[in-house]
Amino acid sequence: MTKMAPLLLLAGMAIGCTAAPLSGAAASLSGAACTPITASDGLFIVDTQNDFMEAYPLPSTGTKPQYPIPRAGLAPGGKAVAAGSLAVGNTSQIVVPINAWIEHFGASGGRVFASLDWHPAQHCSFCRNGTAASNPSGFQPKGDVCGPLPLPGFNSTGRCVDMVAKADYGKHSLMQWPDHCVHGSFGSRFQPFLRVPANATVIKKGWDGTIDTYSAFGGTESLQAYPFDTSDAALQLKGRATLSSLLAAQGIKRLWVVGIATDYCVGGTVLDALGKNEDTKRPAPKGLKLVVMAEASTRAVSTKTGSAMIAAISAAGGVVVKAVDPAAAIAEACAK
Repeated sequence: MTKMAPLLLLAGMAIGCTAAPLSGAAASLSGAACTPITASDGLFIVDTQNDFMEAYPLPSTGTKPQYPIPRAGLAPGGKAVAAGSLAVGNTSQIVVPINAWIEHFGASGGRVFASLDWHPAQHCSFCRNGTAASNPSGFQPKGDVCGPLPLPGFNSTGRCVDMVAKADYGKHSLMQWPDHCVHGSFGSRFQPFLRVPANATVIKKGWDGTIDTYSAFGGTESLQAYPFDTSDAALQLKGRATLSSLLAAQGIKRLWVVGIATDYCVGGTVLDALGKNEDTKRPAPKGLKLVVMAEASTRAVSTKTGSAMIAAISAAGGVVVKAVDPAAAIAEACAK
């Protein structure tokens, strides 16, 4: 993801997926019987963390944050939560809508899941960690947006070794980023006004310093219970349950996805849920029959790559809805 103020128009992001109509089981989830949310529905909140948020004005209505905001987490003047190191544009607009989804699922018996980007300080996705002696002409000692790679002065050393990173490098579309979501930092925490429930299931991803993962399906279940976002080292997360196994164990048949960013972590998660991510080649979770992305509660790094990802999701058999209100969005999905 990117230091997104101003936003970059990222070019050349090839999405490998094939069109796939909804299965007969998924198609049967239509009409009036489709709209109630039950325990077989999962709301998935992708990476709604401080480092990905633009400045967020402190509410004047008396709404309290979920945890004390440190002085370093406030913008100059103290009237807003500071923008993160990788701030995505217009993300201040999605916190309230996502909270409405959380409330709707809580009132209806649905399950809530969320993911956290959770990096060590020397993570391979950080530009400065791949631009030192191996790439002296591209050296960014303080971190920056690097890419799309390869560029003159950059070679393949100092890169993440996961399948997506290798594929992106081969397609000249690999991005590296400023330091972000270093575990234990304020930037890695959920946005303080996001009301993640105590019974949520949280996935932490990107905790291996040599491997990046946009998709939450590359992560593992948080060892820490609520508030989920203040502890857990890499060795504690290794070998824990994956998102795919957790969805199957909880009997999730429909997944409703919101969060940041449409063109990277949201999109990667949705394509994996559909079993249509040609870079990861992960199979769809057992029992999952419908995957919906609520566009109004997501934000993209750029209009160009966001639109490309939405098209890829639709082509892969996912449903993209535009309504802001959860009940209206669910009805929209059912109508499709």
